[in-house]
Amino acid sequence: MPTPPFWFRLRQGKIEPAGPDAYRLTAPNLGEAFIGIHKTENGRWVPVLKRTADGSNLVETADDFATPQEAWDAAFESYRVQFVV
Repeated sequence: MPTPPFWFRLRQGKIEPAGPDAYRLTAPNLGEAFIGIHKTENGRWVPVLKRTADGSNLVETADDFATPQEAWDAAFESYRVQFVV
Protein backbone atom coordinates (compact mmCIF):
# COMPACT_ATOMS: atom_id res chain seq x y z
CA MET A 1 0.00 0.00 0.00
CA PRO A 2 1.32 3.48 -0.80
CA THR A 3 2.12 5.87 1.99
CA PRO A 4 -0.48 8.69 1.85
CA PRO A 5 0.85 12.23 2.22
CA PHE A 6 0.24 14.15 5.42
CA TRP A 7 -2.32 16.51 3.85
CA PHE A 8 -4.44 13.50 2.81
CA ARG A 9 -4.66 12.28 6.41
CA LEU A 10 -5.54 15.81 7.58
CA ARG A 11 -8.49 15.79 5.16
CA GLN A 12 -9.65 12.50 6.74
CA GLY A 13 -8.96 10.66 3.50
CA LYS A 14 -9.45 6.93 3.24
CA ILE A 15 -7.62 4.60 0.93
CA GLU A 16 -8.98 1.18 -0.06
CA PRO A 17 -7.57 -1.45 -2.44
CA ALA A 18 -9.24 -1.40 -5.86
CA GLY A 19 -7.14 -3.90 -7.79
CA PRO A 20 -3.49 -4.58 -8.44
CA ASP A 21 -1.49 -1.38 -7.92
CA ALA A 22 -4.76 0.60 -7.68
CA TYR A 23 -6.59 2.25 -4.79
CA ARG A 24 -9.90 4.03 -4.23
CA LEU A 25 -9.62 7.39 -2.48
CA THR A 26 -12.46 8.99 -0.56
CA ALA A 27 -12.55 12.01 1.72
CA PRO A 28 -15.27 14.29 3.11
CA ASN A 29 -16.26 17.03 0.63
CA LEU A 30 -14.05 15.59 -2.12
CA GLY A 31 -15.00 13.45 -5.07
CA GLU A 32 -14.20 9.76 -5.20
CA ALA A 33 -11.12 8.94 -7.25
CA PHE A 34 -8.90 6.02 -8.14
CA ILE A 35 -5.13 6.20 -8.23
CA GLY A 36 -2.68 3.65 -9.45
CA ILE A 37 0.71 3.10 -10.95
CA HIS A 38 1.96 0.91 -13.74
CA LYS A 39 5.38 -0.18 -14.84
CA THR A 40 6.58 0.87 -18.29
CA GLU A 41 8.62 -1.17 -20.72
CA ASN A 42 11.80 0.60 -19.59
CA GLY A 43 11.21 -0.45 -15.95
CA ARG A 44 10.08 2.93 -14.69
CA TRP A 45 6.72 3.80 -13.09
CA VAL A 46 3.85 6.03 -14.30
CA PRO A 47 1.05 7.41 -12.05
CA VAL A 48 -2.63 7.07 -12.95
CA LEU A 49 -5.63 9.12 -11.72
CA LYS A 50 -9.21 8.19 -12.65
CA ARG A 51 -12.65 9.36 -11.59
CA THR A 52 -14.02 5.80 -11.89
CA ALA A 53 -12.27 2.46 -11.62
CA ASP A 54 -12.65 1.71 -15.32
CA GLY A 55 -12.56 5.31 -16.57
CA SER A 56 -9.91 7.08 -18.55
CA ASN A 57 -6.85 8.66 -16.99
CA LEU A 58 -7.65 12.26 -15.93
CA VAL A 59 -4.04 13.40 -15.97
CA GLU A 60 -1.59 12.47 -18.67
CA THR A 61 2.01 12.86 -17.64
CA ALA A 62 5.17 12.66 -19.69
CA ASP A 63 7.06 11.95 -16.48
CA ASP A 64 7.95 8.50 -15.33
CA PHE A 65 9.57 7.70 -12.03
CA ALA A 66 12.40 5.44 -10.89
CA THR A 67 10.60 4.02 -7.85
CA PRO A 68 7.02 3.01 -7.12
CA GLN A 69 6.83 5.43 -4.15
CA GLU A 70 7.78 8.37 -6.38
CA ALA A 71 4.95 7.39 -8.75
CA TRP A 72 2.51 7.07 -5.82
CA ASP A 73 3.56 10.54 -4.63
CA ALA A 74 2.86 11.92 -8.11
CA ALA A 75 -0.53 10.16 -8.20
CA PHE A 76 -1.52 11.74 -4.86
CA GLU A 77 -0.31 15.13 -6.11
CA SER A 78 -2.47 14.76 -9.24
CA TYR A 79 -5.44 13.93 -6.98
CA ARG A 80 -4.72 17.02 -4.86
CA VAL A 81 -4.55 19.28 -7.91
CA GLN A 82 -7.71 17.85 -9.53
CA PHE A 83 -9.93 17.43 -6.45
CA VAL A 84 -8.65 19.58 -3.58
CA VAL A 85 -7.45 22.88 -5.04
